[in-house]
Amino acid sequence: MTMYDLSKAQNPDVLKATAVDLVGGYRLFLPEKTGPFFLASKHINLGHVRNPTETYTPTEKPIESAVTGLMRTITKVTTKVEETGAFETASVRDLRVRGLWAGSAVYQDGGVLAETWTANTDYALNDLVVPPVANGHYYKVTVAGTTSGSEPVSWKTDGTTNTSGTVTFTDQGAIPAGSGLIVIPRNHASFSGMLIDVTTSAITGASNEIFVAPNITLRGDGYGSGRDGQNETTLKFAYTILAADDYQLPASLGAFTGVKVSGGYDILNIPNGGADTIIDNLIAAYYA
Repeated sequence: MTMYDLSKAQNPDVLKATAVDLVGGYRLFLPEKTGPFFLASKHINLGHVRNPTETYTPTEKPIESAVTGLMRTITKVTTKVEETGAFETASVRDLRVRGLWAGSAVYQDGGVLAETWTANTDYALNDLVVPPVANGHYYKVTVAGTTSGSEPVSWKTDGTTNTSGTVTFTDQGAIPAGSGLIVIPRNHASFSGMLIDVTTSAITGASNEIFVAPNITLRGDGYGSGRDGQNETTLKFAYTILAADDYQLPASLGAFTGVKVSGGYDILNIPNGGADTIIDNLIAAYYA
C-alpha cells in the first residue's frame, strides 16, 4: 500500500475543528520573501477549504473605426484581467493561519509562535500573546479560559500576572534581542505571494490537478468581523489573482507541463502520489 505525505494534504489542526466540509482539495500560500509571514517553514498550509468562489472580470477597450462612414466597434482588446475569490479554511487553531487572517501575529524562529491578544477568545494553557500595542514584552497563558471584551488595564512588565475574563497572562519578560520575533500590526492587511491549489481524487489511479497562481494578494476578514461559522469552525479569506506576467513553471517539474490560464497555470494529469514532488519543486523554485 502506498503511503502519502498527509502533512501536505491537510493541516493537522483541521482535525480540531467541530465540522469540516471536505471538497477534495487543499491550498498552500507561499508568502513573498520580503513579507512578514516569510519564515524558515516558508509555506502556510491552509488545509482543506470549503465554499470556494471565484469571479473572472476582464476589462475591455473597444477599438472603433469609421469603416463605412459610421463609427463602429470592430474589435475589443482586453486591457486588464482580475480574478477575485473567497474561501473558508478550517485550520482555525493554526497560529500562522490565524495571524494571516487577522493581519496580526508575532512569530519567533524555532517554532514558538504567539499572537496578538484579542477579546472574547478562548486561550489554552501555555499560549503566547503580545499586547495589541506592543510594549516589548510577551506573555504566557498560565490559567486557560476566555478573555472578556477588554484587555488587561495595564500589561505588567515586572514578571507578574495580567487578567482578562477568566484568562491569566504571566509576563515572560522582554522579547529577546535577535530572537527573530516580528510584530505584525493588526492592520487588516493584504499579503502578497503565490497560491497553490491542489485538487485530489479519491479514486484509485485517477489523476490530480494543481493550479498555480504566482502573483496574488490574500486577505482575511480579520478579528473585527468575528469568526465565520460556529465554534470557530472556519476562517474566511478573500484573494485577488493578478497577472502572471513572465512567470514560467520551473524546469524541475520534469515531465509535467502546465496549461497557461489567466493568472497562472493548470498542471494536469498528475497520478496519485505525484503531487508531493511537484509542490516541493514549486516551493523551492519560488524561494530560490
